[in-house]
Amino acid sequence: MLSRASPIAVPDLPKFHEFMTPLLLVLQANGEMYRQDATDAVIKSTGLTPEQVAITHETSGNSIVRNRIGWASSYLKVAGAIASPKRAHWQLGVNAASLLALGRPATLADLKSFPEYQAHQARKAEQSLANSSGKDDIVSSDSTPEELIEEGITALRDGLVVELLENLKTCEPARFERIVLQVLAAMGYGGGDMRSMQGVPRGPDGGIDGRINEDKLGLDQIYIQAKRYADNSVGRPIVQSFLGAMDHGGCSKGVFVTSSKFTADARDFASGLTTKRLKLIDGPEFAKLMIEYCVGVQIIRTIPIGKLDNDFFGDDE
Repeated sequence: MLSRASPIAVPDLPKFHEFMTPLLLVLQANGEMYRQDATDAVIKSTGLTPEQVAITHETSGNSIVRNRIGWASSYLKVAGAIASPKRAHWQLGVNAASLLALGRPATLADLKSFPEYQAHQARKAEQSLANSSGKDDIVSSDSTPEELIEEGITALRDGLVVELLENLKTCEPARFERIVLQVLAAMGYGGGDMRSMQGVPRGPDGGIDGRINEDKLGLDQIYIQAKRYADNSVGRPIVQSFLGAMDHGGCSKGVFVTSSKFTADARDFASGLTTKRLKLIDGPEFAKLMIEYCVGVQIIRTIPIGKLDNDFFGDDE
């Protein structure tokens, strides 16, 4: 729904995919840009009026135009046409030239030809299949309103996981380590106080390699390591090395977090331990923890959903 601040209707605004080529052209002309500056430049280049930009979703109060440009950037990132060289910045990606060479506005169908987009869709399908437990797709004519809401929430959460992973994989290793500590603090480790975990020493490989309190009293301790990788998987040798660090530190429990993935061999090794407990957390799982404990994400709106109170309409006493 729209706010009444402007008489302009949503159909008068470009669809999100219609912002893809204007965004590419802006980045082609200016090079690397801060996300907000690029968005403003796209608005200017497309000739949208202040009244159009002021149109907002009634539930969130966010600009529809800016939201759609954000979605355009997300799809272009997935297709490898936009890259994030650093936090909150955009630049042209490896596949941008192909879209700009079309001589016409790029469409979603054009993105499907890129291997990066195909791989992303395959991962989404695999994740969806894993989460469905074999159930039929609920988006059908037989779906209840509640089921459609849940499907929408799942789609939004999956998209947020992808965005978080993109940022985690491109941030500085030290920044990734701080984020790991923030999540652990939000989960209650170290007594839930980030300051109590500032003294964790850095290992020789640049990753966190130290102990944190499992509880506020420090009756038990956990060894922790965080490795920020863009693509490389963490294999068994690295996990075994971490286990050696646990032995040296006298800890029987450990948490190993990476922004990428663990190999099957590494997971088998960790799950096969008998005298120690070692939890491996890969990028997607860590992103979900960030969402669950609201670290690095914002709650943009809460939508109340009513249900009939049968007791209210019961027989009067």
